[in-house]
Amino acid sequence: MKDRLARPAVAILCGGWAAVWTSLEVRLFLLAFFALMLFRLWLIWKPEDFYGRIVKPEILLLIAGVIAGFIYGMPADKYIAEPLNLTNIEAEGKLIHWQIDQDLLRGTFEIQNLKLATEKAKDTVESQISAADFSGKKYILRVYPNSEGHWAQGWLKVKPGDTLKLSGKLEQPKPPGTAGEFDFTLYNAVRGLSGSITARGDVTVLVEGKATFTWVLRQQLRDTLNSYWPEQTGVLEGILFGDDSGIPKEVLDMYKATGVMHVFAASGANVAFVLALGWAAFFFLPKKLRILATMVVIILYAILCQGNPPILRATILGLAVLFGMLGKGRISALRWLIFAALLLFFINPLYLRDTSFLLSFAATWGMIVLAPKIQKNDWIRKLPQPLQTALAVTLAAQIATFPLLIDVFHRVSLIGLLTNVFILFVLGAVLQLGLVGTALLWLPILPLAFFQAACWLLQISDLILNFCARLPFAYYWVLNPGWVFWLLWYSYLAVMLLGKEKVWFIARVQFRRLRNFGKKLLTNVFGQQLGQKTVSFRKFQTKILNFKGLRLFFKLAVSKNIGLISAIVLILALLLLPTVGKDRLVVTFIDVGQGDCILLETRTEKLLVDTGPKSGNFDAGERVLVPYLMEKRIASLDMLFLSHEDGDHVGGAPYLIANIPTARVAVPEVGDRLNSEEWREAIPLKSLADAGKLLRLKAGDRLLFNSGLEVEVLAPVEVLEGTPSDSNNNSLVLLLTYNNRKILLTGDMEIEQMRRIADRGAKWDADFIKIPHHGSAGSLDPYWFDQTNPQAVFIQVGRNSFGHPTSKVLQYWQERDIPVYRTDLHGTVSLVIDRKGCSIVPGRTNL
Repeated sequence: MKDRLARPAVAILCGGWAAVWTSLEVRLFLLAFFALMLFRLWLIWKPEDFYGRIVKPEILLLIAGVIAGFIYGMPADKYIAEPLNLTNIEAEGKLIHWQIDQDLLRGTFEIQNLKLATEKAKDTVESQISAADFSGKKYILRVYPNSEGHWAQGWLKVKPGDTLKLSGKLEQPKPPGTAGEFDFTLYNAVRGLSGSITARGDVTVLVEGKATFTWVLRQQLRDTLNSYWPEQTGVLEGILFGDDSGIPKEVLDMYKATGVMHVFAASGANVAFVLALGWAAFFFLPKKLRILATMVVIILYAILCQGNPPILRATILGLAVLFGMLGKGRISALRWLIFAALLLFFINPLYLRDTSFLLSFAATWGMIVLAPKIQKNDWIRKLPQPLQTALAVTLAAQIATFPLLIDVFHRVSLIGLLTNVFILFVLGAVLQLGLVGTALLWLPILPLAFFQAACWLLQISDLILNFCARLPFAYYWVLNPGWVFWLLWYSYLAVMLLGKEKVWFIARVQFRRLRNFGKKLLTNVFGQQLGQKTVSFRKFQTKILNFKGLRLFFKLAVSKNIGLISAIVLILALLLLPTVGKDRLVVTFIDVGQGDCILLETRTEKLLVDTGPKSGNFDAGERVLVPYLMEKRIASLDMLFLSHEDGDHVGGAPYLIANIPTARVAVPEVGDRLNSEEWREAIPLKSLADAGKLLRLKAGDRLLFNSGLEVEVLAPVEVLEGTPSDSNNNSLVLLLTYNNRKILLTGDMEIEQMRRIADRGAKWDADFIKIPHHGSAGSLDPYWFDQTNPQAVFIQVGRNSFGHPTSKVLQYWQERDIPVYRTDLHGTVSLVIDRKGCSIVPGRTNL
């Protein structure tokens, strides 16, 4: 980097990045390493130490910057609230933000005073809580209508600035317990939040406040749009202010599939269009006044968007551009991008881990650095000028953010480049029309014309995007490529930016330095250990340190055609080819909430037992299961076992089967029960049977896999009817055997099915047991479980209103002194069985 002002800022950010992304043990090691490096440069600098254009004083300054950033970022975890769940609280505080939607009221609530609504035992967590611990903390406030669709008294009248007294449930989320799971604790911490409060009952306004102008304006805008264009209100507000909460799920899915979901994350593109709009609107003013007026417009827009990180970063850049116009008209956009990142880092170091910030920063970097390079390509220069810029900017942003998008979402939109070029023009027009209409809301009739034009454009764009989303392979799930992919991707970008000649020169210099180091190591260390003053180096140099093969590979890699082809092949291999498993069995109890989902991995097979729930807007197949499989580089399944037809076990099956190739599906042999509506909604039974992919299992069946894994079916013994729960009592019960270890997977079986298994004379003792039916009282038969002697048991359970797991079940296993692992507490839990023995790895350990 040639910008000497930006170098120290980059050094500080690098130090901060290393601090917030590493554990405490690694942080201490890195701090010692940086300190030793600074000490070495300060005291042992030699004239032959050459670092190009960077001289000794600047080197010392940069390393000091790294250390300063590292130290500043080390205590970043203090911003993350500890997990907490208070079911009945009374709180007084100030309402900061507030939004009224059709089926949800939500906002931000700052607590001033809090107390528990009921007395608790002295040894409970609640008894140790002090009101002072919550004073000044902010929470997301949610209010839902009652079962009749009515709101509790007072909620529709409150506004930002009011001091409220309310009651409800307070939650501070747990850290992620599953690989690839969304980190709500980090999300809240970056935004200055501690958790959420779900209000119950009426609200009392203690002190009436005065709503801000921006809130009144946004509320007036929402009321106007809902009156005339209710179906377009959510999408238009999302584009204007970066709020996607009011957009229907099917519309969001369409935008995701076409790769243009970013239009609802108000960021750099929005600020650029607002800057252009403000500059054009004040054409009649003198230059300096015109610049100042445009600055005011940008700042007001940032306030309307509630100052989210992408908007804050883009606003700083926009203001820097305008400040540059006040002077000589020159501004380094990259410098101010780095300064904006540094400012956010000083506000909260955890911004360097926030996905939204990283994507916004990477996209802007791409548009500043990569777009000019891309625009020089011959094939782009043949296009019309507006299309040249749009295509170069879009392609640059996608190239810069591609590894991040893969790592976070595991999806690639194959038509995203075309739809993004199209949406860039539509976004600008809709945004500017919507903002002009918003500015004219105080007038009658006139603003409606601008909103109508914006809605017409949205309808046209929705038709086009809907068509694109329905195309075959519009988007594709891809595997987690790992660090090798990141290295290859950004190394290739470095070659593109620096030029292959410069990169080849740097590589030769580094090879030479490594070769000289090896020579010194061989002659001075190994030679002395052998009792010789010198050793022959020529043979060693020729075979190892000459790097002839590596040099040839590098020359080929940086050549134009072979380099591009090799990069594409490597990238596709990393994204699409699964990883070869190890010679072991890994049983993973995936945390899907209130439901079951168990992954079985061996060296040669990938099997799944149940798929978790589907309810409302939550589909475990889409939200948890498929992303988890992508994170673990599992591209297909050899068999899917479905224990029974309850929604918390088969809810994710339709999405899973539609997106993950599954060789066979195994279901319990329960006769006509398979014709029920629940089974038909879960899986296409007839098409699977016609294709020979459906396997009906009953007691006594055995499956033997190539890895040595054996699956014995213990139930259903017969079809049970007239029990308290027929679906549960006809569950598929499996006994797995691997390396002489047994694992019992019980579905939701209850006492009636346990007795059938016992009457049949089967043996069900196991080293590890999955507790049936999420730990319900109806699935505990002490006599039946007394016949087992497990090393540990597992309960798959989530938030529920059934009281699962019951205290009776927990007490039974505690009295037997057997460890209990729960997915609601421990997250996703993995049981590993190999030749060395067994080990259990919980997703959460800091309970």
